[in-house]
Amino acid sequence: MSEESTLDLSGMEELFDDPTANKITAGIVAFFLVFLALNSLDLISNNENVRSIVDGDTDWSIGFEEQILTITDSVIIGDGDSEIRVFSIDESLLTDGYRFGGISVTLSYTETSGTPLDPADSVFGTIIRNDLNAQWDDENNSLSGSSNDGSQIDLDLRTYPSYDGQDTNTTGYNEIQVLEEWMLDGFGFGELQIEIGVETSSSPIPGQNDNEEEVNITVEIVTFKAIATN
Repeated sequence: MSEESTLDLSGMEELFDDPTANKITAGIVAFFLVFLALNSLDLISNNENVRSIVDGDTDWSIGFEEQILTITDSVIIGDGDSEIRVFSIDESLLTDGYRFGGISVTLSYTETSGTPLDPADSVFGTIIRNDLNAQWDDENNSLSGSSNDGSQIDLDLRTYPSYDGQDTNTTGYNEIQVLEEWMLDGFGFGELQIEIGVETSSSPIPGQNDNEEEVNITVEIVTFKAIATN
């Protein structure tokens, strides 16, 4: 009859009974526990960073640097007549990195007949809707106006979507993302057409007729560059 084999654990018992071995074992276990804890914290931190990127939860402030381009002109218009003045707006007017934000037009005049008691003439102005790339339906536009007392006429047309020059706040994970909506090209390009009409008012003095008026035109084109800070 064969002898039954038995597992000899005496070596293991001696190992655990050895204080030096116990210290080494405890050190190794402690090392791996610290290593595991550090990696877990790093993983949690990375997950939070990834979540921050995905969610875009970084706060940004968007400000704007503006440059205003000014164009002037004048026109003499006869009684009952109208004139159309055309101003070309293209990329050559822009400084690098800037976009067209909006256009303001001022029409001004004074009674220039020199006739005593001659009342101020009536002047009418309109920005003609055409294919100029602008926000034609923006509620802040003022596309037409008139004056019969010599006061200036102010017309406005917004060209870039939602641009009003005011700082704004947004969220995003980097500067490129939050500036995307302010870096679109093409807005404001085209021909600005301004129609100006005149109706003169004659002096009550017989023989003193006023049959024309000089109107001064000032076009201010607002250009902007968006800057993001966090």
